Amino acid sequence: MSLDKTTIAKRYSKALFDVVAEQNQIDQVRDELKQIQQIFDDNEGLGKMLTDKGLKDNQKRSIMALLTKDASKYVGNLIKMAFDYGRMDDLTAIIAEFNRLCDADASVVRAKVISAIPLSDEQLQKMAENFAKRLKVSKVILDSEVDNSIIGGAIIKTDGLIYDGSIQTQINQIRQRLVG
Repeated sequence: MSLDKTTIAKRYSKALFDVVAEQNQIDQVRDELKQIQQIFDDNEGLGKMLTDKGLKDNQKRSIMALLTKDASKYVGNLIKMAFDYGRMDDLTAIIAEFNRLCDADASVVRAKVISAIPLSDEQLQKMAENFAKRLKVSKVILDSEVDNSIIGGAIIKTDGLIYDGSIQTQINQIRQRLVG
């Protein structure tokens, strides 16, 4: 039975996180993984290419040498292990899960705020501070998106939680109360 991408990402990232936390290397490894993520973002399909049987082994090894050239032993070993087990296409999911573990460890929450109009930096900062107090975390990092269909107000979405203060939702709630 093959494992799904989420399970793989959780296993690999948890193992990496535990090791680098013991060595006080979380920030360094996170920075390195950010660079690796950028390489994968800039070269769409790289993960698939490195797991594809159509690419010759020496070509794969050349690419792997470039990826691990300046890597710490932890990141280098992660990449080599992902390669050896045919998991290079899962590497970006592993990196994303590692970043999630880092955020959780630092009591940081990442969220998306959806508003009808663009929010100023000051508005985003105030909203992030208030949301952090509400969630009892040290910091909230907001990614802003505009959706004029919500009419006004804002919706904040984060890992399984939705705080909906949009005018459209309020209108829908009033309609439901009037109807039934």
